[in-house]
Amino acid sequence: MIKLVKQYGWNPVSARRDHHNFKHDESRFIVTIIHPQKDVPVGRSADTMKKIKLEKK
Repeated sequence: MIKLVKQYGWNPVSARRDHHNFKHDESRFIVTIIHPQKDVPVGRSADTMKKIKLEKK
């Protein structure tokens, strides 16, 4: 998930333990990705994808 967020132009702002925060120049959101975690819950990944403006394929 972190690689995906970085590919779409989100820059790391801060990290505390396993929580990594990303900010995009054109967005008002700060996206928090929890890492390392084997399985990301569907609701959390859908919310993150919505915030970074990804569409489902």
